Order: sequence, then C-alpha cells, then structure tokens
Amino acid sequence: MRITLILFSLPLFITTILLYGFLAWNLYFSFTNFSVLNPDYKFVGLATYLQLFSDPLFQSALVKTLFWIVVLVAVGNLAGLVIASLIYNVASTTWRNILTAYFIYPLSLSLVASGIIWRWLLDADRGIGHFLGNPLQGDAAFWSISLVSVWVYSGLATLFYLAMFYNVDKSQLESAQIDGASKLYTMLSIVIPQSKQSLIISTIFFTLFAIQMFDLPYSILFLNPNTMTLVMYTFMKFTAFYLAVASASAVVIIAISAVMVIPYALLSLKRWIK
Repeated sequence: MRITLILFSLPLFITTILLYGFLAWNLYFSFTNFSVLNPDYKFVGLATYLQLFSDPLFQSALVKTLFWIVVLVAVGNLAGLVIASLIYNVASTTWRNILTAYFIYPLSLSLVASGIIWRWLLDADRGIGHFLGNPLQGDAAFWSISLVSVWVYSGLATLFYLAMFYNVDKSQLESAQIDGASKLYTMLSIVIPQSKQSLIISTIFFTLFAIQMFDLPYSILFLNPNTMTLVMYTFMKFTAFYLAVASASAVVIIAISAVMVIPYALLSLKRWIK
C-alpha cells in the first residue's frame, strides 16, 4: 500500500520540484544582467528591476494590464450576471440549454481563432471598423480588444452564476411566488444575493486571464504598443535576448498573480476545513 502511494505521488513530486526549480532559476536570472550584450552575465542585484520599472514601455504594459483586469472583471461579471439571469428565467428547459450553449460557445474557440475573426470584423476597410472609425488604431485599439476578451470569457461567468442560481433554496422561491413577488424582485432579493461565491470565483479567473493576456491581442495587432500587456512585453524582451529583463518581468507577473490567488486559496481552504 505504501509503495503504491509513493508511485502515484512520484509524478506530483517531480512536477513540483521542476516547477519551483525553474521558478527559482528564473528569479536568479532576474538579479543578473544576462542579455545578448552581456552573455557573460553577473549578479547585479536590483539593478535589472530598476531598469525594468524605468522603461516607459513596461510602465505602459503594466498600466494596460491593470486596466484590462478592471474591464474584464467589471464588464465580464456584469454581462455574465445579466445573461445568466435571463437564461434562468426562461421557462423551457430546452431553450435554457440552447441559450447556455450559445453564450459559452466562444470559450470553445482558441484565442488565436477569436483574434483572427475579430481582426477581420473590426477591419477599417472590409469590416464594421469602417463604420466605427477604425477601432484598431490608437487608444481605441485597447478598449476594442479588451471588450473582445469580455465576449470570449463572459460565458464562463454565466456558467458560474447559473450554477449558483440553480442551487438556491427552492422553498424560498416558492414562498416568494406564493406572496406574489415578481421575477425581478425574486432575482434581486433572493437569487442574486445568494450567488456571491460565483462573483468571487469569476473575479479570480478573470483577473488571471487578464494578467496572462497574450494570444488575443497578439493575433489581432501583433506586438502593438497600444495593446501591449505584461506577457507581451516579457515575450518581446525574451525573443530579443534581454533575458534578465524578461525574467524580472516574469517575476512581476507571478507576484501579481500570487497576490490575487493566494488569499482566495487560503479562504477556500479555511472554509473547506471548517
């Protein structure tokens, strides 16, 4: 029994060692000056991080990533809540299933495929961009693509909210129906208030998706300063062999992700233990 447990646990231990080993290796390189100009790298302490945070392009990428988080969390949750509420109040089970499948369909597409589709749709010469004043230029490009990400991911929030809606105590809904409460009142007073957990979960996922955003903006506008995120900045520095800067940027991404994930994980673990 003990040997079986060890054999089943061995892949987990190996994966964990490799994961944290490479993270430590990356952290070490972020404290060096390793680049195509300095192949014989040396330890420079925080100099690489000072160089990173003084780079206007990194500052812009950081701000855009944070704004992307705000847009995806706020608009994505609102869209998911509205869509889930409408589906929940459809009487026909068949139509509920059809509508649910319709709204989560964008999740089945790769972000590259979605990006190519929307690049054609928003094209200023052949798409709806002709009537919108070229939404893929200047500052408008960021807001256009961030809203495309809402289109992609709002279906996930819809699933989370629907899952919580269907778990609401039926006796409360029946009592409200007997008292003559409208559907709107029932949703606002009973159903939605009991679905706070779905808001927390979708917010965590949306935050991580925004922090990791790369495929969608890259497939639409490639490495464009107007839509450059932290991951795109890291990729640009890595492909240019500014490896220490790329490592430092990756550490920043990991730190931001950890700040969001660890408190939620600890809270969930605490509730599970109780």
